[in-house]
Amino acid sequence: MSRFLPFFSLLLFCAAGCNQITESKYNGTWILKDQDYKDKIILKDGNYTKEYSSDDLRVPSTGKFYLNKNENRTGITLSLIPDKIISGRDTIFQECENLDVIEFNDSSLVILKPNQLDRDKMNNLIRVNEILIYKKPIK
Repeated sequence: MSRFLPFFSLLLFCAAGCNQITESKYNGTWILKDQDYKDKIILKDGNYTKEYSSDDLRVPSTGKFYLNKNENRTGITLSLIPDKIISGRDTIFQECENLDVIEFNDSSLVILKPNQLDRDKMNNLIRVNEILIYKKPIK
């Protein structure tokens, strides 16, 4: 038992160090429509369902979501932690997403995606911080 004590101490330290927020005001359906793709996120009681679609490509994801305050980021971070998927003998792990919330109200959720690398017209690598605006569907 004593050899597991350092592991449990570390786990407790990590859990206490998170600035987790438990607000249900983010619950609901959020949709992002662009001319090339559609992204739909449903947040409900700590769980999420997400479907990204572009042409005939569909990427579903489910898992847990957390709202965190992080001094190194802007405002609140929406962290999507996907469930692992078991397909036959394979285990598929999807990437976690950390999305910075820069604006939130009853009808829109404005997200700043983390730095991504892209190429400009001269084929030079540039950093891109994409801003995504999700809307609640009108009932």
